[in-house]
Amino acid sequence: MHPVNTKASDDAEADLVLEGRITAFDAAPIWDEALDLLSRNPGRPVVIDASRLEFIDNVGIALIYDLAHQPRDPGAEVEIRALASNLSALIPTYKPAELTSSVDQAHVPGVIERLGRAGALRFGDFATMMRFIGACARAFVLALGRRGTMRWREALSVATEAGANAVPIVLLIGFLMGVIIAFEIALVAREMGAVIFVVDGVGVAMLRELGPLMTAIVFAGRTGAAFAAQIGTQKVNEEINAILTFGLDPIEFLVLPRLLAAVLVVPLLTVLADIVGLFGGALVLIRFDIGFLQFYSHLLGAITIDDFLVGLMKAAVFGLAIAAIGCQRGLATGAGATSVGLSATSAVVTSIVWIVVLDGLFTIVLNS
Repeated sequence: MHPVNTKASDDAEADLVLEGRITAFDAAPIWDEALDLLSRNPGRPVVIDASRLEFIDNVGIALIYDLAHQPRDPGAEVEIRALASNLSALIPTYKPAELTSSVDQAHVPGVIERLGRAGALRFGDFATMMRFIGACARAFVLALGRRGTMRWREALSVATEAGANAVPIVLLIGFLMGVIIAFEIALVAREMGAVIFVVDGVGVAMLRELGPLMTAIVFAGRTGAAFAAQIGTQKVNEEINAILTFGLDPIEFLVLPRLLAAVLVVPLLTVLADIVGLFGGALVLIRFDIGFLQFYSHLLGAITIDDFLVGLMKAAVFGLAIAAIGCQRGLATGAGATSVGLSATSAVVTSIVWIVVLDGLFTIVLNS
Protein backbone atom coordinates (compact mmCIF):
# COMPACT_ATOMS: atom_id res chain seq x y z
CA MET A 1 0.00 0.00 0.00
CA HIS A 2 1.28 3.42 -0.86
CA PRO A 3 -0.44 6.42 0.71
CA VAL A 4 -0.45 9.64 -1.27
CA ASN A 5 -1.53 13.16 -0.56
CA THR A 6 -4.34 13.15 1.99
CA LYS A 7 -5.22 16.79 1.54
CA ALA A 8 -8.06 18.02 -0.54
CA SER A 9 -7.39 17.17 -4.16
CA ASP A 10 -9.14 17.04 -7.48
CA ASP A 11 -11.10 13.96 -8.63
CA ALA A 12 -8.20 12.50 -10.59
CA GLU A 13 -6.01 12.18 -7.52
CA ALA A 14 -6.37 9.28 -5.06
CA ASP A 15 -6.08 9.71 -1.33
CA LEU A 16 -4.90 6.14 -0.82
CA VAL A 17 -3.32 3.54 -3.07
CA LEU A 18 -3.71 -0.21 -2.44
CA GLU A 19 -1.15 -2.31 -4.25
CA GLY A 20 0.36 -5.78 -4.33
CA ARG A 21 -1.18 -8.42 -2.03
CA ILE A 22 -3.36 -7.91 1.03
CA THR A 23 -3.57 -10.98 3.24
CA ALA A 24 -4.17 -11.83 6.88
CA PHE A 25 -0.44 -11.43 7.57
CA ASP A 26 -0.11 -7.80 6.49
CA ALA A 27 -3.66 -6.37 6.52
CA ALA A 28 -3.61 -4.95 10.06
CA PRO A 29 -1.31 -1.93 9.49
CA ILE A 30 -3.00 -1.15 6.17
CA TRP A 31 -6.40 -1.27 7.86
CA ASP A 32 -5.23 1.03 10.67
CA GLU A 33 -3.74 3.56 8.25
CA ALA A 34 -6.89 3.57 6.11
CA LEU A 35 -9.16 4.14 9.09
CA ASP A 36 -6.85 6.91 10.30
CA LEU A 37 -7.14 8.58 6.90
CA LEU A 38 -10.93 8.46 7.06
CA SER A 39 -10.99 9.87 10.59
CA ARG A 40 -8.76 12.80 9.54
CA ASN A 41 -11.04 13.60 6.62
CA PRO A 42 -14.58 13.30 7.98
CA GLY A 43 -16.23 15.91 5.78
CA ARG A 44 -15.00 15.19 2.26
CA PRO A 45 -15.03 12.22 -0.15
CA VAL A 46 -12.13 9.81 0.07
CA VAL A 47 -10.84 8.05 -3.05
CA ILE A 48 -8.98 4.75 -2.72
CA ASP A 49 -7.07 3.60 -5.81
CA ALA A 50 -7.10 -0.22 -6.10
CA SER A 51 -5.79 -0.46 -9.67
CA ARG A 52 -2.47 -1.95 -8.51
CA LEU A 53 -4.06 -4.49 -6.19
CA GLU A 54 -3.18 -8.02 -7.33
CA PHE A 55 -4.50 -10.42 -4.65
CA ILE A 56 -6.74 -10.41 -1.59
CA ASP A 57 -7.77 -13.20 0.79
CA ASN A 58 -10.75 -13.25 3.18
CA VAL A 59 -9.19 -10.56 5.35
CA GLY A 60 -8.51 -8.38 2.31
CA ILE A 61 -12.13 -8.80 1.22
CA ALA A 62 -13.25 -7.72 4.70
CA LEU A 63 -10.92 -4.72 4.56
CA ILE A 64 -12.27 -3.40 1.26
CA TYR A 65 -15.87 -4.10 2.29
CA ASP A 66 -15.35 -2.26 5.59
CA LEU A 67 -13.77 0.77 3.94
CA ALA A 68 -16.50 0.98 1.31
CA HIS A 69 -19.27 0.83 3.92
CA GLN A 70 -17.86 3.11 6.60
CA PRO A 71 -20.57 5.36 8.10
CA ARG A 72 -19.90 8.81 6.57
CA ASP A 73 -21.77 12.05 6.15
CA PRO A 74 -23.66 12.61 2.88
CA GLY A 75 -21.19 13.75 0.22
CA ALA A 76 -18.22 12.33 2.10
CA GLU A 77 -18.46 8.72 0.90
CA VAL A 78 -15.53 6.37 0.28
CA GLU A 79 -14.91 5.40 -3.36
CA ILE A 80 -12.98 2.26 -4.26
CA ARG A 81 -11.63 3.05 -7.71
CA ALA A 82 -10.32 0.77 -10.48
CA LEU A 83 -10.61 -2.51 -8.56
CA ALA A 84 -9.99 -5.45 -10.91
CA SER A 85 -13.13 -7.29 -11.98
CA ASN A 86 -11.94 -10.64 -10.63
CA LEU A 87 -11.41 -9.03 -7.23
CA SER A 88 -14.56 -6.89 -7.20
CA ALA A 89 -16.61 -10.06 -7.77
CA LEU A 90 -15.42 -11.26 -4.36
CA ILE A 91 -16.72 -8.21 -2.49
CA PRO A 92 -20.25 -8.72 -1.02
CA THR A 93 -22.92 -6.41 -2.40
CA TYR A 94 -25.29 -6.43 0.58
CA LYS A 95 -25.40 -3.60 3.07
CA PRO A 96 -24.32 -3.99 6.72
CA ALA A 97 -27.83 -3.16 7.90
CA GLU A 98 -29.09 -6.30 6.20
CA LEU A 99 -26.89 -8.41 8.46
CA THR A 100 -28.42 -7.15 11.68
CA SER A 101 -31.72 -8.30 13.11
CA SER A 102 -33.50 -7.07 16.15
CA VAL A 103 -34.08 -9.67 18.85
CA ASP A 104 -37.08 -7.72 19.99
CA GLN A 105 -38.73 -8.15 16.59
CA ALA A 106 -38.12 -11.92 16.51
CA HIS A 107 -41.28 -13.92 16.97
CA VAL A 108 -41.24 -15.99 20.15
CA PRO A 109 -44.05 -18.57 20.11
CA GLY A 110 -46.26 -18.64 23.17
CA VAL A 111 -47.48 -21.60 25.16
CA ILE A 112 -50.68 -22.01 23.14
CA GLU A 113 -48.76 -21.89 19.86
CA ARG A 114 -46.23 -24.43 21.12
CA LEU A 115 -49.04 -26.76 22.18
CA GLY A 116 -50.71 -26.30 18.82
CA ARG A 117 -47.56 -27.13 16.92
CA ALA A 118 -46.90 -30.18 19.07
CA GLY A 119 -50.50 -31.34 18.62
CA ALA A 120 -50.32 -30.85 14.86
CA LEU A 121 -47.07 -32.82 14.75
CA ARG A 122 -48.56 -35.69 16.76
CA PHE A 123 -51.69 -35.68 14.63
CA GLY A 124 -49.60 -35.82 11.47
CA ASP A 125 -47.63 -38.73 12.89
CA PHE A 126 -50.87 -40.52 13.77
CA ALA A 127 -52.26 -39.94 10.28
CA THR A 128 -49.04 -41.27 8.73
CA MET A 129 -49.22 -44.40 10.87
CA MET A 130 -52.88 -44.98 9.98
CA ARG A 131 -52.07 -44.70 6.28
CA PHE A 132 -49.23 -47.16 6.71
CA ILE A 133 -51.46 -49.64 8.55
CA GLY A 134 -54.04 -49.27 5.77
CA ALA A 135 -51.35 -50.01 3.17
CA CYS A 136 -50.31 -53.08 5.18
CA ALA A 137 -53.91 -54.29 5.34
CA ARG A 138 -54.33 -53.90 1.58
CA ALA A 139 -51.06 -55.72 0.95
CA PHE A 140 -52.14 -58.54 3.28
CA VAL A 141 -55.49 -58.97 1.50
CA LEU A 142 -53.79 -58.98 -1.91
CA ALA A 143 -51.18 -61.47 -0.71
CA LEU A 144 -53.90 -63.81 0.56
CA GLY A 145 -55.65 -63.58 -2.80
CA ARG A 146 -52.51 -64.52 -4.74
CA ARG A 147 -51.35 -67.99 -3.90
CA GLY A 148 -47.67 -68.30 -3.11
CA THR A 149 -47.01 -64.57 -2.57
CA MET A 150 -47.21 -64.59 1.22
CA ARG A 151 -43.75 -65.23 2.63
CA TRP A 152 -44.77 -67.62 5.41
CA ARG A 153 -41.28 -69.10 5.67
CA GLU A 154 -39.77 -65.66 6.19
CA ALA A 155 -42.40 -64.86 8.82
CA LEU A 156 -41.60 -68.11 10.65
CA SER A 157 -37.89 -67.33 10.50
CA VAL A 158 -38.42 -63.84 11.96
CA ALA A 159 -40.74 -65.26 14.63
CA THR A 160 -38.17 -67.89 15.61
CA GLU A 161 -35.39 -65.35 15.91
CA ALA A 162 -37.44 -62.70 17.71
CA GLY A 163 -39.18 -65.19 20.02
CA ALA A 164 -36.36 -67.53 20.96
CA ASN A 165 -33.89 -64.74 21.68
CA ALA A 166 -36.42 -62.83 23.80
CA VAL A 167 -37.38 -65.77 26.05
CA PRO A 168 -34.70 -65.27 28.77
CA ILE A 169 -35.40 -61.57 29.34
CA VAL A 170 -39.17 -62.13 29.23
CA LEU A 171 -38.90 -64.92 31.82
CA LEU A 172 -36.76 -62.73 34.08
CA ILE A 173 -39.07 -59.71 33.84
CA GLY A 174 -42.21 -61.84 34.30
CA PHE A 175 -40.80 -63.60 37.36
CA LEU A 176 -39.73 -60.31 38.98
CA MET A 177 -43.12 -58.73 38.28
CA GLY A 178 -44.87 -61.63 40.02
CA VAL A 179 -42.52 -61.42 43.00
CA ILE A 180 -42.84 -57.65 43.36
CA ILE A 181 -46.63 -57.53 43.02
CA ALA A 182 -47.16 -60.43 45.43
CA PHE A 183 -44.79 -59.01 48.03
CA GLU A 184 -46.18 -55.47 47.95
CA ILE A 185 -49.83 -56.58 48.10
CA ALA A 186 -49.12 -59.16 50.81
CA LEU A 187 -47.54 -56.59 53.12
CA VAL A 188 -50.76 -54.57 53.07
CA ALA A 189 -53.15 -57.54 53.10
CA ARG A 190 -51.40 -59.07 56.14
CA GLU A 191 -52.43 -56.07 58.24
CA MET A 192 -56.07 -56.92 57.52
CA GLY A 193 -55.72 -60.68 57.72
CA ALA A 194 -56.53 -61.12 54.02
CA VAL A 195 -53.30 -62.55 52.67
CA ILE A 196 -55.17 -65.25 50.77
CA PHE A 197 -56.68 -62.59 48.53
CA VAL A 198 -53.20 -61.70 47.32
CA VAL A 199 -53.62 -64.71 45.03
CA ASP A 200 -56.53 -62.94 43.33
CA GLY A 201 -54.48 -59.79 42.80
CA VAL A 202 -51.44 -61.60 41.45
CA GLY A 203 -53.52 -63.77 39.12
CA VAL A 204 -55.63 -61.00 37.62
CA ALA A 205 -52.73 -58.53 37.43
CA MET A 206 -50.41 -60.95 35.65
CA LEU A 207 -52.95 -62.38 33.22
CA ARG A 208 -54.77 -59.18 32.27
CA GLU A 209 -52.19 -56.43 32.67
CA LEU A 210 -48.58 -57.04 33.66
CA GLY A 211 -47.98 -60.12 31.55
CA PRO A 212 -48.88 -58.60 28.16
CA LEU A 213 -47.74 -55.10 29.12
CA MET A 214 -44.22 -55.97 30.28
CA THR A 215 -43.76 -58.47 27.46
CA ALA A 216 -44.74 -55.85 24.90
CA ILE A 217 -42.35 -53.28 26.39
CA VAL A 218 -39.47 -55.77 26.29
CA PHE A 219 -40.41 -56.75 22.74
CA ALA A 220 -40.52 -53.09 21.69
CA GLY A 221 -37.10 -52.34 23.13
CA ARG A 222 -35.53 -55.43 21.65
CA THR A 223 -37.32 -56.45 18.46
CA GLY A 224 -39.14 -53.26 17.47
CA ALA A 225 -35.83 -51.39 17.39
CA ALA A 226 -34.29 -54.26 15.41
CA PHE A 227 -37.05 -54.04 12.79
CA ALA A 228 -36.47 -50.29 12.40
CA ALA A 229 -32.69 -50.70 12.20
CA GLN A 230 -32.84 -53.57 9.70
CA ILE A 231 -35.22 -51.87 7.29
CA GLY A 232 -33.53 -48.50 7.83
CA THR A 233 -30.15 -49.98 6.92
CA GLN A 234 -31.67 -51.52 3.82
CA LYS A 235 -33.03 -48.13 2.79
CA VAL A 236 -29.70 -46.39 3.42
CA ASN A 237 -27.99 -49.05 1.29
CA GLU A 238 -30.67 -48.47 -1.39
CA GLU A 239 -31.90 -52.05 -1.14
CA ILE A 240 -35.46 -50.71 -0.95
CA ASN A 241 -34.93 -49.05 -4.34
CA ALA A 242 -33.66 -52.36 -5.69
CA ILE A 243 -36.82 -54.10 -4.47
CA LEU A 244 -38.95 -51.47 -6.21
CA THR A 245 -36.86 -51.86 -9.38
CA PHE A 246 -37.68 -55.57 -9.46
CA GLY A 247 -41.37 -54.70 -9.31
CA LEU A 248 -41.86 -55.89 -5.71
CA ASP A 249 -43.78 -54.14 -2.96
CA PRO A 250 -41.54 -53.40 0.06
CA ILE A 251 -44.54 -53.68 2.37
CA GLU A 252 -45.43 -57.13 1.08
CA PHE A 253 -41.80 -58.22 0.85
CA LEU A 254 -40.42 -56.83 4.14
CA VAL A 255 -43.23 -55.62 6.40
CA LEU A 256 -45.88 -58.35 6.28
CA PRO A 257 -43.55 -61.18 7.47
CA ARG A 258 -42.57 -59.07 10.48
CA LEU A 259 -46.17 -58.17 11.30
CA LEU A 260 -47.21 -61.83 11.21
CA ALA A 261 -44.20 -62.84 13.28
CA ALA A 262 -44.97 -60.24 15.95
CA VAL A 263 -48.65 -61.20 16.17
CA LEU A 264 -47.58 -64.81 16.65
CA VAL A 265 -44.66 -64.33 19.02
CA VAL A 266 -45.87 -61.74 21.54
CA PRO A 267 -48.86 -63.82 22.79
CA LEU A 268 -46.60 -66.86 23.20
CA LEU A 269 -44.08 -64.82 25.16
CA THR A 270 -46.94 -63.44 27.24
CA VAL A 271 -47.99 -66.97 28.21
CA LEU A 272 -44.46 -67.65 29.44
CA ALA A 273 -44.44 -64.36 31.37
CA ASP A 274 -47.79 -65.24 32.97
CA ILE A 275 -46.57 -68.67 34.09
CA VAL A 276 -43.31 -67.50 35.66
CA GLY A 277 -45.07 -64.46 37.16
CA LEU A 278 -47.59 -66.68 38.93
CA PHE A 279 -44.76 -68.95 40.03
CA GLY A 280 -42.88 -65.95 41.46
CA GLY A 281 -45.99 -64.86 43.34
CA ALA A 282 -46.45 -68.37 44.73
CA LEU A 283 -42.86 -68.38 46.00
CA VAL A 284 -43.38 -65.10 47.83
CA LEU A 285 -46.61 -66.26 49.46
CA ILE A 286 -44.83 -69.26 51.01
CA ARG A 287 -43.33 -66.73 53.42
CA PHE A 288 -46.89 -65.70 54.34
CA ASP A 289 -47.91 -69.31 55.10
CA ILE A 290 -49.69 -69.99 51.81
CA GLY A 291 -48.38 -73.13 50.15
CA PHE A 292 -48.32 -74.04 46.47
CA LEU A 293 -51.40 -76.26 46.69
CA GLN A 294 -53.43 -73.60 48.47
CA PHE A 295 -52.21 -70.99 46.01
CA TYR A 296 -53.22 -73.18 43.06
CA SER A 297 -56.65 -74.01 44.48
CA HIS A 298 -57.52 -70.40 45.23
CA LEU A 299 -56.10 -69.23 41.87
CA LEU A 300 -58.50 -71.48 39.96
CA GLY A 301 -61.42 -69.77 41.66
CA ALA A 302 -60.00 -66.27 41.32
CA ILE A 303 -59.37 -66.13 37.59
CA THR A 304 -61.40 -67.10 34.55
CA ILE A 305 -60.63 -67.99 30.98
CA ASP A 306 -61.69 -64.45 30.05
CA ASP A 307 -58.74 -63.02 31.99
CA PHE A 308 -56.38 -65.23 30.03
CA LEU A 309 -57.97 -64.45 26.67
CA VAL A 310 -57.99 -60.70 27.33
CA GLY A 311 -54.26 -60.84 28.02
CA LEU A 312 -53.62 -62.76 24.81
CA MET A 313 -55.75 -60.33 22.80
CA LYS A 314 -53.83 -57.39 24.25
CA ALA A 315 -50.54 -59.10 23.47
CA ALA A 316 -51.51 -59.69 19.83
CA VAL A 317 -52.54 -56.05 19.37
CA PHE A 318 -49.39 -54.82 21.11
CA GLY A 319 -47.24 -57.02 18.87
CA LEU A 320 -48.98 -55.73 15.74
CA ALA A 321 -48.49 -52.12 16.84
CA ILE A 322 -44.82 -52.64 17.71
CA ALA A 323 -44.02 -54.31 14.39
CA ALA A 324 -45.95 -51.72 12.38
CA ILE A 325 -44.23 -48.80 14.11
CA GLY A 326 -40.79 -50.38 13.77
CA CYS A 327 -41.26 -51.09 10.06
CA GLN A 328 -42.74 -47.67 9.35
CA ARG A 329 -39.84 -45.92 11.09
CA GLY A 330 -37.43 -48.07 9.13
CA LEU A 331 -39.01 -47.18 5.78
CA ALA A 332 -38.98 -43.49 6.76
CA THR A 333 -35.25 -43.52 7.51
CA GLY A 334 -33.26 -40.70 5.92
CA ALA A 335 -29.73 -40.76 4.56
CA GLY A 336 -26.71 -41.72 6.65
CA ALA A 337 -25.95 -44.05 9.52
CA THR A 338 -27.19 -41.50 12.06
CA SER A 339 -30.70 -41.72 10.61
CA VAL A 340 -30.75 -45.46 11.31
CA GLY A 341 -30.08 -44.86 15.00
CA LEU A 342 -32.71 -42.13 15.13
CA SER A 343 -35.25 -44.43 13.50
CA ALA A 344 -34.55 -47.20 16.02
CA THR A 345 -34.86 -44.78 18.95
CA SER A 346 -38.07 -43.30 17.57
CA ALA A 347 -39.50 -46.79 17.06
CA VAL A 348 -38.91 -47.75 20.70
CA VAL A 349 -40.27 -44.51 22.17
CA THR A 350 -43.34 -44.45 19.92
CA SER A 351 -44.04 -48.14 20.54
CA ILE A 352 -43.99 -47.73 24.31
CA VAL A 353 -46.32 -44.73 24.11
CA TRP A 354 -48.75 -46.64 21.91
CA ILE A 355 -48.59 -49.70 24.17
CA VAL A 356 -49.70 -47.60 27.13
CA VAL A 357 -52.39 -45.84 25.09
CA LEU A 358 -53.77 -49.12 23.74
CA ASP A 359 -53.71 -50.68 27.20
CA GLY A 360 -55.73 -47.75 28.52
CA LEU A 361 -58.23 -48.12 25.69
CA PHE A 362 -58.56 -51.85 26.42
CA THR A 363 -59.19 -51.12 30.10
CA ILE A 364 -61.87 -48.51 29.34
CA VAL A 365 -63.66 -50.64 26.73
CA LEU A 366 -63.58 -53.92 28.65
CA ASN A 367 -64.74 -52.37 31.91
CA SER A 368 -67.39 -50.01 30.58
